[in-house]
Amino acid sequence: MKTLCIALLAFAFTITSDADKEAITVALNYYMEGSMNRDFDTLKKAFHEDAIMTIADQKEGSFKQVNAREFFSKMKPGEPLKRTNEIVSIDVGGHTAIARLKIEDDVKIFHDFMTLQKFKDRWYIVNKSFYLEKKSMP
Repeated sequence: MKTLCIALLAFAFTITSDADKEAITVALNYYMEGSMNRDFDTLKKAFHEDAIMTIADQKEGSFKQVNAREFFSKMKPGEPLKRTNEIVSIDVGGHTAIARLKIEDDVKIFHDFMTLQKFKDRWYIVNKSFYLEKKSMP
């Protein structure tokens, strides 16, 4: 009986985790598709209204934090960007998750690290931090 209870609990946790990962993927796709298509209305669905983006200045050894929605609201409409988007990993713990994204074009790779929180059955990005890797040009 004890083994059956443990197995049922493990199964229930797996279902919740899979459902959460799917819902997190929806939020991450809002971000990736919105930014790639220069569509602020789609992109802002990914972020909580109070979400923070951390921008580091490696040369100065400092960083600043800005409201993510305000930062992205300055995006100018235009042709979709030519790049690839990849969700590298998602790690869920209760109502908190960490996701790593790789966004790549011809000259650079953004490595995005997102913290997400679940509010009322919906996942939102609450913090974005990143680093930019420039590709070597032949």
